[in-house]
Amino acid sequence: MIRYVACWCIAALVGMALPALAQQTFWVTSEMSKVHAEKRATSKTLEELARGAEVRVLDRSDRWYRVRTAAGKEGWMYRGRLSDTKPAEAAPGEVGNLLSSLTGSQITADKADTARSIRGLSKETEEYAQLRETPEKYREALDRVLARAVTENELETLLREGKIGEYAP
Repeated sequence: MIRYVACWCIAALVGMALPALAQQTFWVTSEMSKVHAEKRATSKTLEELARGAEVRVLDRSDRWYRVRTAAGKEGWMYRGRLSDTKPAEAAPGEVGNLLSSLTGSQITADKADTARSIRGLSKETEEYAQLRETPEKYREALDRVLARAVTENELETLLREGKIGEYAP
């Protein structure tokens, strides 16, 4: 009888320890990512996390992960805002990958591309434009387009109104 009770206690302790062992560390991939009270983008925000913040994944459900933040808060985050690899730090003046939160998208942009767009045409592209005798007004227009920036609020509005990412039905 004692052996039976001891085995049962050990099994119970192992059972309680398994969820803690199964937790996985993830990192936030975009600025001001929200930890929600429920698995909905429109639910109450419990905490906003900066890009690179570390969280522990406690559970997964569809496109949502239940997480625990460094501050100890538990809530739900959209999977597109998290990665199992720590994001590289952006160099000064770079904005990183604007499309990083759109998981499953076929559109890609790396830091070199987005940083280059801040500076305008690359040296090679500028030489090509000169060789092809592209009028200066077109090059200037392209520089103005490339210099445009999208704020976090504008991106959030696009995702919400377009029902993209965490706002998808």
